[in-house]
Amino acid sequence: MKRIYAIWIIALVCGASIVIATALSGKDANIKIENATGSISQPSMQEEPKEPINKINDILVTRTLADSISLEEMRQMRDTLINDFISKFGKPKHPIITADPEIPEGAYMVAYGFKIYSDGMTGDAESVPIIHQRAQKWQNKEILGSNPYWGLICQGEGDYFKSPYGGVTNNFECRYLYNDTSPSRDWFAIKQIFAMHPGCVEYGSSWKNKTGYPKHDWSASTLGNPQLHDWDPLGTFTGTQTISVSISSGGATWSWSYTQPDVTTYDYSSTNTEIAKWKMVFNSDASKESTGGMKPGSSCGVNQHTSGTYRVLDLEAKGEFANWLTNTYLTHLWHINASY
Repeated sequence: MKRIYAIWIIALVCGASIVIATALSGKDANIKIENATGSISQPSMQEEPKEPINKINDILVTRTLADSISLEEMRQMRDTLINDFISKFGKPKHPIITADPEIPEGAYMVAYGFKIYSDGMTGDAESVPIIHQRAQKWQNKEILGSNPYWGLICQGEGDYFKSPYGGVTNNFECRYLYNDTSPSRDWFAIKQIFAMHPGCVEYGSSWKNKTGYPKHDWSASTLGNPQLHDWDPLGTFTGTQTISVSISSGGATWSWSYTQPDVTTYDYSSTNTEIAKWKMVFNSDASKESTGGMKPGSSCGVNQHTSGTYRVLDLEAKGEFANWLTNTYLTHLWHINASY
């Protein structure tokens, strides 16, 4: 059966806000680097050509809000492509399936992709990053404009498990402050997903969670003059509750929340050492015998560069596990670098 793959992106206007929605794809419109080393590049504001790229078997087109794609225009482009395909390769023995999006009232279609391969196969992943990059450029120009914002440039997943003790998780998202007004400084922000997995759950042993130590060591930066700017959570929190995190720099804010288990979290961050760090003490038997953690964040200002590779920070997840009167530590460490 011939499979048809399409991506459509809608800008939904709700008062003064604009929301980007994607369909038929599990990824969002941001450009992501799936490793621990991110390459930074300012978003391009160059106008995309109005005419779609049409190589007889694919369409990739983006527009502005003032020149959005109508359903009829979308169908005409698609029908022309299908007719060209049939003229070149013949009509297939099975029906060609297409999908028309339902455009909500007050919304605009600003990007559309459609592709059929010459061998009858469709849905190749090559089209996905192209349309997402175009959508990112559209978002940068039409929505974000010249306002500062935190752009995701790197994310990573890290775990260290060891029998019979348990394991620690050290996942992260790293963002860069776009459109800041400083000619000499850059700002980075980190969100850490820290968790401890007790050996009694992972390996059926008697080892339990005792204390967690997430740490954001900005002093390890080689970018020059690192200054810890913001961090969260601040202060001490005891017991099961929802923790709200908000990281701000240069007029932009990045926020999220998470549920803290029955633990006591202490904040030991310091602008003197340029290190954001926390201590997480597991209180109840239930919290000691189940996976638990936190999602702290911090931001830092550093010297601006135009070339070279530099250390941004060291990100550490350290867990202390207990078995009667014996303790042991497991540590996972990221060295996060940026290339200009």
